Amino acid sequence: MRRRKKRKRVWLVFSDLDGTLLDEDTYSFEEAKGALSFLKEEGIPVILCSSKTRAEIEVYRRKMTLCDCPFISENGGAIFIPEGEGYGTIELGKPYKLILEVLTEARKSLGVPIKGFYDMSPEEISKICGLPLEEAVLAKEREYSEPIVVSDENVGPLELFLRERGFSLTKGGRFFTVIGGNDKGKAVRKLLELYRSKFSDAEVLSIGLGDGRNDLPMLAEVDFPVIVRKKSGDFLKADIKDAYITRYPGPRGWAEAVFNILEVSRR
Repeated sequence: MRRRKKRKRVWLVFSDLDGTLLDEDTYSFEEAKGALSFLKEEGIPVILCSSKTRAEIEVYRRKMTLCDCPFISENGGAIFIPEGEGYGTIELGKPYKLILEVLTEARKSLGVPIKGFYDMSPEEISKICGLPLEEAVLAKEREYSEPIVVSDENVGPLELFLRERGFSLTKGGRFFTVIGGNDKGKAVRKLLELYRSKFSDAEVLSIGLGDGRNDLPMLAEVDFPVIVRKKSGDFLKADIKDAYITRYPGPRGWAEAVFNILEVSRR
């Protein structure tokens, strides 16, 4: 009997940034550099999937030498696929203008104090987030979402108000964020479809790494979901089948998971 030829495998890595590939305090990815270099040598794309803006992500793509990889901005607001000197863009979220309008409506209707990035100066964002001022400026270049500060008792009414109008509220590391019905999972699913179409003769396998609730939709779409531990030792509690929970926090845990999953899968 002739043996069936083993199908080629194409690996993809989808990754959150803050608290996952980046240290939650210093925003450094130093401890993941070895893993990033390994993935580049292996030709495995690292697809950044973050709540950050396109402008913010572009900075880290350059630092990490990932400029040939697609990326996903603002909790799945859009997918950017490198094409020549620019991008092919797949928009999944609602325009920023509409998000600001619905927040203005919410303030008036609910009488709820809500403060968004639009209302903050770069200096204020820098202080709250611990970001360098130049990155805080880029954090204001929003296209599909608005991080907000809102008290816990007002989250429920605001969430219901937004849902009735086709918007949603998601929780990241430091803020709640208003988005237009998109999420990281929908963007990851779309990109996986494109890769499977492109590599129709191969088995496309995906790793997803995150540490926050807004990462759950992404982790639900990948073959190997990874929950990255926080510096406190705590980690996101979620009902995700066969999730890998890192031993180490942040970028060190990121590297740990990438190496272990790829090593086990190749035995």
